[in-house]
Amino acid sequence: MTPGQAAQRLISSFRLQGITVGFAPDPTVAGSKSYVGVPIWMWVENPTPLSFGPYVQTTTLGAVTITATAQVTSIVWNMGDGTTVACANAGTPFVVAYGAVDSPTCGHRYARTSATQPGGTFPISATSQWQVSWEGGGESGMIPLTTTATSAVRINEIQSVNVGDSR
Repeated sequence: MTPGQAAQRLISSFRLQGITVGFAPDPTVAGSKSYVGVPIWMWVENPTPLSFGPYVQTTTLGAVTITATAQVTSIVWNMGDGTTVACANAGTPFVVAYGAVDSPTCGHRYARTSATQPGGTFPISATSQWQVSWEGGGESGMIPLTTTATSAVRINEIQSVNVGDSR
């Protein structure tokens, strides 16, 4: 068995997972919604070695000992409105005290409501781009992998009416 074949076999045993979506507003809370033009924050909630890395395994197959390390290098968010957002890190968890400001690391603003979408929500997917580096038997290499997590968000519209002075 070549080192590359051993690496492939080891990496195929990995049980990498999609992230747990961190999203403000939180789409897992009943009735949670946001509004057109209001900042949305996205992040990796409770990252683990299997959902974000680093995940390291070593094994010996035949006469070859291989070590492989998997790490997420970016997350591509499909926002359901035709927009994708690529984030180079785990994002910043939202805290209410921040107020209605843009995320410093990974965010989006919807330009239209989700009212015409099936279920009245935009489907969201977060595709993690993994880079798996391996070495052993005097060789090394890199293998890209992806995992995906999904959610949905309801985006409403706020309308205001200005009433002039009736004097």
